[in-house]
Amino acid sequence: MSKKDNADSGIFSEYFSQTKNYKSQYGEKTIVLMQVGAFFEIYGIKRSDGSICESCIEEMAEVCQLNISEKKLSYGGGQVLMAGFRDFTLDKYLLKLSENGFTVPVIVQEKNGKDIKRVLSRVYSPGTFLSCDTDSSPQITNHIMCIWLETYKPAKLGGRDTLVYGVSVINIFTGKSSMFQHETSFFMNMTTFDELERYVSIFCPSEVLLLSPFDKKQIDTIIQFTGIQSQMIHCVSSTSEKAGRCSNQKYVKQILSAFFGEEAFDVCTEFRDHNIATQSFCYLLNFVQEHNPDLIRKIAIPEFNNTSTRMILANHTLSQLNIIHDGNSDSKKYSQLSCVLSFLNKCCSAMGKRLFQYQLLNPNFDETWLTQEYKMISTGLANYYLVDVFRKQLGQIRDIEKICRQLVIKKIYPSSIAHLYHSIKTIQQINVCLFEMPELCNYLCQGFDTSSQNTRCEYIDNLCTTIADFLDRYLIIDSCKTTLSMGTFENNIIQSGISAELDQVVLTYNENLEKFSKIKICLNRLLDNAPDTDYVKIHETEKSGTCLQITTKRSLLLKKALDTQKTVQIGDICISAKDVKFIKAAASTVEISFPQLDEICSTLLKCKDLMNIFIGKAYLGFLTDFESRFYVELENLASYVSKVDVLQSKTYVAREYKYCCPEIVSDSEKSFVDARELRHALIEHIQQNETYVTNDLFLGQNLTDGTMCDGVLLYGTNAVGKTSLIRALGVSVIMAQSGMFVPCSLFRYKPYTAIFSRILGNDNLFKGLSTFAVEMTELRIILKMADENSLILGDELCSGTETESALSIFVAGLVKLNEKKSSYIFATHFHEIVDYDEIRELDTLQMKHMSVHYDRELDGLVYDRKLKEGSGPKIYGLEVCKSLYLEPDFLELAYSIRNKYYPDSRGELSSPASIYNANKVRSLCEICREKMGKETHHLSPQKDADVNGFIGTFHKNHKANLASVCEGCHDKIHSTNEGEKLKKKKTTKGYKIV
Repeated sequence: MSKKDNADSGIFSEYFSQTKNYKSQYGEKTIVLMQVGAFFEIYGIKRSDGSICESCIEEMAEVCQLNISEKKLSYGGGQVLMAGFRDFTLDKYLLKLSENGFTVPVIVQEKNGKDIKRVLSRVYSPGTFLSCDTDSSPQITNHIMCIWLETYKPAKLGGRDTLVYGVSVINIFTGKSSMFQHETSFFMNMTTFDELERYVSIFCPSEVLLLSPFDKKQIDTIIQFTGIQSQMIHCVSSTSEKAGRCSNQKYVKQILSAFFGEEAFDVCTEFRDHNIATQSFCYLLNFVQEHNPDLIRKIAIPEFNNTSTRMILANHTLSQLNIIHDGNSDSKKYSQLSCVLSFLNKCCSAMGKRLFQYQLLNPNFDETWLTQEYKMISTGLANYYLVDVFRKQLGQIRDIEKICRQLVIKKIYPSSIAHLYHSIKTIQQINVCLFEMPELCNYLCQGFDTSSQNTRCEYIDNLCTTIADFLDRYLIIDSCKTTLSMGTFENNIIQSGISAELDQVVLTYNENLEKFSKIKICLNRLLDNAPDTDYVKIHETEKSGTCLQITTKRSLLLKKALDTQKTVQIGDICISAKDVKFIKAAASTVEISFPQLDEICSTLLKCKDLMNIFIGKAYLGFLTDFESRFYVELENLASYVSKVDVLQSKTYVAREYKYCCPEIVSDSEKSFVDARELRHALIEHIQQNETYVTNDLFLGQNLTDGTMCDGVLLYGTNAVGKTSLIRALGVSVIMAQSGMFVPCSLFRYKPYTAIFSRILGNDNLFKGLSTFAVEMTELRIILKMADENSLILGDELCSGTETESALSIFVAGLVKLNEKKSSYIFATHFHEIVDYDEIRELDTLQMKHMSVHYDRELDGLVYDRKLKEGSGPKIYGLEVCKSLYLEPDFLELAYSIRNKYYPDSRGELSSPASIYNANKVRSLCEICREKMGKETHHLSPQKDADVNGFIGTFHKNHKANLASVCEGCHDKIHSTNEGEKLKKKKTTKGYKIV
């Protein structure tokens, strides 16, 4: 075996050993990239049966679109396979691999004289990858999340176990972190993990660490319940060694002190109060640190979600109201109208999009903050010309938050610094527009230390000037624009005076480049005296550097010209014709060579290599200096841009879609909502075939007449818009409590502290629960947690079981919600409960229906979609079937069955005539106007008639003396009005019995 073969064998041995090691740590989907010379290489082994083992080379090559070659070497009983790419393209392939869920340990080579040592540089994974570029991308966040589940035995015998889950998350793009802890009685069902599902749906982590004491089957169930769809999920036992250390307060304090200072654990009581969340955060910090220590430098202290004015959004409210995508598809494929968030987020910068998303998905009940937001939007509307200006400018601003993180890890291209420079200039232009609006400037700069400035606007202006001047002093911005590497520099990007060694090399390079150019011009003029002659051309390669070439044919003419002159003087260079050689370069070209030129070319090549080294060194020095001086200031600028962008977005949608300003009624005893001409923010744009029908709806106190209506039962045929109306209300409340204007003409409310939704959908079918089980688990949460400041939105409750149980459960639920004084609205088809004593006793419950009518001329249903009083017609399913063109014989049979068993459902034409008068058709009860009349009652009693059947001047069976009444009203007349004569009289509302 040759020395090279021995060396290769050593590389293979090291590669497969490292692969085995990292797969044991991070799982099978791990691919090691090993630097060999100027390439990163991947190896595999092909067995005699054609199978490939020892690495994921096949899958990796497919993802990265690389060729796999067979090396003429064997190792471990098989043939060695290889794939690879140049070292400067590493970032490109890391992005592809992380997007496809790979963990990628990168092993680089370090030279020490002739010795080469290979060491681990970083471990990249979906949740820890941060690219060098800042170009606009659909991905505005990259979250990595750690979920820690623990169960605890009850203190009392016979009690149920308690489940506590602590969650922590870090946004790799911004360095912001968050923590959350929740405890609940442990049932292995969906609602147990409801708050966890909400947290996961908000952050959509690309990588998740899941620590628990559960077995694989239970973990798979929990992953389904929580809707985790991350590229990579690491399931770890909470009893493992590392997890055990995170449970030890000594280790916890040490970890937190290392990142946030000695006093962090003692000062931030949340760390002690939420111990499971803190354990989760410590485990997450350690995991990220092992992958890339730079990622957690200057990481923000976590925001504790438990200690906030955040509204509780229970029972998958965000997805049930279509605020967010359901997560079952690639988010890049969604259209703008696919969810409320996509539609309303009109921000133009990545920073603004992130902040808007956070506000909409975390509505709150802080009335001071909400009032301020409404006021600023009103200011924006009064100065709307600024919105158009800002939208154009904000689109040019790069992701400064991401740039801050790239600065921290020293992984940012010079081109991104150039983008930052121009972004800062744009911010300055935006700020100039606000100089005459101090109140708005104060709002945008809240939280900044501006004590040394006269105004907040001056602070931003001076800050932009200072940063731009620093960049100009350090870098050649125009050269930075096209530099997309941190290792190879086509042009010098460092200003003179920054690096003495670089300045000296640049001087030498420029001197030799000038000589080189003069030689080229002189040789061209020997062939043709015209000034623009370019027969002698510059040829440049990465390996050989720069040289001069000419075609073989013209080289003969040049040689002849040189021989004629014998010597040529170019400045202080004297070229002797006999020293000039023409060396074959290609089929039709030759390279010009003579000692002075060769020396110049050699010097240029050496200078280029040295310049690369010194530019890289100076650039890293710049990044360190820039970060230490301006990191906090850049974060302030990012916050400023985010607020400007979110404000213009809220103002834009308010004006564009004619939204109104919510009015907060702070002195109300409990939460309520009064919405006039309510629309659904999304549906009014999706449905283009008819104009949107608005409705008025209030829950709580009606401020107009003082009546109370805590609850509404909403009736109506299928497809008339019941669920859409309920969702419209929920969406508007969330918009209002996110600091937005709402799609109404008037919207008065007192903020809610929680929303509970129970809207049917197939989102839980894959979770293995029946419809009824889902309904009952969600109802349990509602009844347990709801109070007078809760809003409950329900659709078809108890549709998953038989009628008797469904009615009983539904009515019991309504009674309990009424006791809690919650605001609630339920869509239902249960007309039976209207007569229940329990329902009639609920003074604050109203019946309403969405109107629809059958048009005989059209032979179809017309959906009026208008909200009206009362429960409306009881049965309309067959009318819907008729409008959908079911077979006539089927419909006839269905109608006859309905009339037989449900006579109340008969239409006028199906109702029989009275036995007393053929002109009197039995109809809806003329007393209560709710039930079908089953009796014909004589208003003036028959006993008062004479022998001819006359009562005074009219016959006892006169149509006007006959009333169609239901059983209940008939009994009531005879029990309470015996002796009292009733009469039909004309009123402004038609003929009424009085």
